[in-house]
Amino acid sequence: MFINSLPTLFTFTDFISPIETVLILISLLLLVHFSTREALYDRAWPAAPTPYQALLNIWLGQAPLWKAFWPFFIFVNGVFLYIDYRIMNVTFTIASWKTVHGMLFIPVIWWIVSVWRCAKYTRYRFASTLAKTLTLYFLFDCFLRFVISAYYPNSFFDCRLLVMEYGDCF
Repeated sequence: MFINSLPTLFTFTDFISPIETVLILISLLLLVHFSTREALYDRAWPAAPTPYQALLNIWLGQAPLWKAFWPFFIFVNGVFLYIDYRIMNVTFTIASWKTVHGMLFIPVIWWIVSVWRCAKYTRYRFASTLAKTLTLYFLFDCFLRFVISAYYPNSFFDCRLLVMEYGDCF
């Protein structure tokens, strides 16, 4: 998260400043922290004989927080690192970049809802707060990526080498 989006916006645009970004991120953290209730950890979890049942249990909020948060967090950030790597090496177009973001839309919604439903099942209140806040930070990063692709494509994409998709750079 924010590995390529924030440096690009800070360096090449005046869309958002580092101070504004820090204020937004801290405000989100405090808002989530004060709205999060105490954690409940004493619970017996239903058995999941199949992966589909495990995903359903996570969706319904019947799983520990770490099972809802960490697998998808690692997966989606790995995907973002990979597509950003492909963009930096000019082997991906803007349209391909947007397509990958679009393909992740429904899984991201599933992940966010699951994390918020499972957030009460952890040992520490701060872990619940942190997981919820990181999902909101992820949405903020997706918004910044949209801003880059829509308004500042020349700052992130090498439009001189994207001959077939050159129209996306205007």
